Amino acid sequence: MLWSITTRSRRAPGSARVLGALSSLILMTGLAACAPSATVNTDFDPTADFTAPKTYSWREGTKLPNPLMEQRIVNAVDAQLQAKGLQRVEEGGDLWVTYHASAEESMDIQSFETGSPYGCWGGCMSSTSTTVRPVTTGTLIVDLVNAKTNQLMWRGAGSDTITGDPEDTERTINEVIYRMFGEFPPKK
Repeated sequence: MLWSITTRSRRAPGSARVLGALSSLILMTGLAACAPSATVNTDFDPTADFTAPKTYSWREGTKLPNPLMEQRIVNAVDAQLQAKGLQRVEEGGDLWVTYHASAEESMDIQSFETGSPYGCWGGCMSSTSTTVRPVTTGTLIVDLVNAKTNQLMWRGAGSDTITGDPEDTERTINEVIYRMFGEFPPKK
């Protein structure tokens, strides 16, 4: 936690200390909300010719149990590849596109202590609050394989917290895939 310390000959009134701590907390929360939470990485074969492929076809990967979620992933990847000038064909594409997806359950435990870390004259009240909540982290890997040589040309990987809300999950999928293909085709 970020604490601001002001050197004064007198101690600031209690309301000023609370206001200062509250302002710091609001600022940190606002900055955290602006930062994207998704982790995205890409890798590619530096010898691959990314100018040659003009078409792509889907190939089966690690399917999700929810066909609606699977379609959201395919739609998001299709949109990015088509924005990069590639055309989807049902069979015989220059590239094979596949994805692998998984979800992992964990617990997020956070504690927050209120009160002064410097001690109080005449006693002070402090308390600790702890929250525990289940968190699901989704991981998505998208592979682009040269259909002629069967060699992996490019891989994008992304992970983020997902909720049970389909609209939130679709936004997360779109954001991760958009960021994944942001530097595609790679510059050598």
